[in-house]
Amino acid sequence: MFRELDCQQRTLTTLEDWIDRLKVKKQNAESIEELAASRPDLNLLVPEFVQDAWRAMEGENRLPASRAAYPFSAREDGCGRPVPNAVLKVPTGGGKTWLAVSAVSRIMGRYLGRNTGFVLWIVPNEAIYSQTLRNLKDREHHYRQALDRAAGGPDRVRIMQKTDTLKAQDVEASLCVMLLMLQSANRQTRETLKMFQDRGDVHGFCPPDGRQQAHREALARTPSLDAYDDLYPQVKDSLGNALRIIRPVVVMDEGHRAISDLAYKTLYGFNPCFVLELTATPKDVKARGGKNPKPARFANVLVDVTGRELDREGMVKMPLNLDSRQGTDWRATLNTALEKLKALDAEAERLRADRNRYIRPIMLVQVERTGSDQRESDHIHAEDVKELLLTVGFDEAEVTIKTAERNDLRQPENQDLLSPFNRVKVIITKQALQEGWDCPFAYVLCALAASSGRQALTQLVGRILRQPHAAKTGVSVLDECHIVTHHAKTASVVSAIKSGLEQD
Repeated sequence: MFRELDCQQRTLTTLEDWIDRLKVKKQNAESIEELAASRPDLNLLVPEFVQDAWRAMEGENRLPASRAAYPFSAREDGCGRPVPNAVLKVPTGGGKTWLAVSAVSRIMGRYLGRNTGFVLWIVPNEAIYSQTLRNLKDREHHYRQALDRAAGGPDRVRIMQKTDTLKAQDVEASLCVMLLMLQSANRQTRETLKMFQDRGDVHGFCPPDGRQQAHREALARTPSLDAYDDLYPQVKDSLGNALRIIRPVVVMDEGHRAISDLAYKTLYGFNPCFVLELTATPKDVKARGGKNPKPARFANVLVDVTGRELDREGMVKMPLNLDSRQGTDWRATLNTALEKLKALDAEAERLRADRNRYIRPIMLVQVERTGSDQRESDHIHAEDVKELLLTVGFDEAEVTIKTAERNDLRQPENQDLLSPFNRVKVIITKQALQEGWDCPFAYVLCALAASSGRQALTQLVGRILRQPHAAKTGVSVLDECHIVTHHAKTASVVSAIKSGLEQD
């Protein structure tokens, strides 16, 4: 049963308040800009409405205290126009997708003043893409129902992929939501990609062939359009150009993935009218000197949802218990983690017997190597871990490997890890369990690899945070999670993540 959390209500209220300030500041800026154009002799300076709205929130102490040291970082589209940008910092279990669809409703209604238009929903990988597409297309799902309410009815919502036909009349009459994976647009060889190619199923955005003056006017209005530059300029009928003309609302799932110069240029090159990022790990970009200097670019964090908030809502397992093992034998570290899994399994069996509530605790094991040609090295390999697990009593059905080369979780019997008929107890991986993979039965993370990257580790830790059935069991050991580390530097990073999650 879906329920909106208190921290989600707080997040959306803060977003609404910022949007309301944005709208007022934007109207004022547009009035001054219009006057400045008609009376250049007045030398009027057009206000930076996005920055002014942000500073208004700052002046009212409405921004996260955790980001007080970070200044506002302005964003511009491909034509140099200011773009409102906000980051919602939400840990695993905080309902980022629900916040995204709820935010779209508010951006369309309160800021843009309409219930039709175009949303470009960008995701980082195939797992999140498939999951989001499935849920947004399902008219019975609460995500889709939120979009239906925003658009004024289920028949006014179009969930799209980049290969679908796009017509200007659809954008005018419907709320179009197009899903796109970041790598589809974020490549140097963009001319080879279909979304930037002239195609026959994008209609009504560019002038007809032969209308030379109309093409010149289109380029004058939107200078960033791709065009053929032959005898006279001709705007390409591409999806990329359509987006630049539409000026979509952009939802960036796992926004920390779009911080490279190329990703940033591509994203804002779509000429968005609003960019909303959602992530558990916002990332700032440092200033760069040298031959190609770049200014710093900070994440504009509007809301910071803490792990403690989610714990009070019953959404996550806390505390996060850290057991740092710094010996030379990885097998001893693994055995320690197995003992924790065994104790959790016993408690889960008692819970099922007492209350008929089924939980099957699962352990994730992070190894150093997974490639078929890497086993003979001195590094800890996935097959070495599996071999040891089989030796101590696990059977083949209970141990799975999830890597770039091999994915046992795709086997039919492993599709539903929450099923009582599923037997998986251990998942061995290197980096494959990042964003987009969630299993509330995951209780133990055994980190055998040496990791110093806080962002990647935060994402991996997030895989064991989600509480089964989004409700506490009342059994303390089944409402907590465990991380066992083999290297000191991994333990140090995890300790910092733990502190960050548990701060109030």
